[in-house]
Amino acid sequence: MPKSETKISVYDNLRTDILNLTLKPGEELDINALAEKMGVSRSPVRDALLRLSSDRLVDIFPQKGTRVSLLNKDIIRQERFMRINLELGVLRECVKTLSEQSKREIFATRLKGILIAQHAALLDGDNKNFLRLDDKLHHQFYSQADCEWVWETQLSHTGNDHRIRILSYNTKSLPEKAETEHNLLLEAILENDIEKAVNLDTEHLSRLYKEIDNLEKDFPNYFE
Repeated sequence: MPKSETKISVYDNLRTDILNLTLKPGEELDINALAEKMGVSRSPVRDALLRLSSDRLVDIFPQKGTRVSLLNKDIIRQERFMRINLELGVLRECVKTLSEQSKREIFATRLKGILIAQHAALLDGDNKNFLRLDDKLHHQFYSQADCEWVWETQLSHTGNDHRIRILSYNTKSLPEKAETEHNLLLEAILENDIEKAVNLDTEHLSRLYKEIDNLEKDFPNYFE
């Protein structure tokens, strides 16, 4: 494997493990152990950790060690603020492209397929798959609005937001609320009601603000 590909693979694998809480907030990271586990030298691991530090996902303490960053409520709120404001603009553009009923029905059918799979994940208690499908559903708005770059950009800058969402879906009630809100959003899109869709998505995406303090109480060791 070329050196550049090795670096990308190490970074992507570590980032995925951090975002999915396989590597938990506050967990110590040993470069030698990670290099041995991944079958690479220390150099690509070190480079990956530096990138993850820039992502606010890893803390590097010179001469002391490296750990997965604890959850910082201020950073999470800023990442969520970026997500909300980008998505609401994208959603408006998305609905504008669906002015014809046939286009709305086609788009709605795609969303319904994702919602069915998401409901199955909810029944199965598979929170990680539920969240993956949550992202897949919201990604449809960006794809329809021809805003793939916007999607990739916000995704790369909202890793802490993703981690808190994983935590929030550890209780059954929150995924159920999300599912209900997704269905209401789908109905608004079918009605071609842009303002209703935007208002529903605003409420849906803003709900996390209300959950952060409760999650900190439930998982105090994960927060700064």
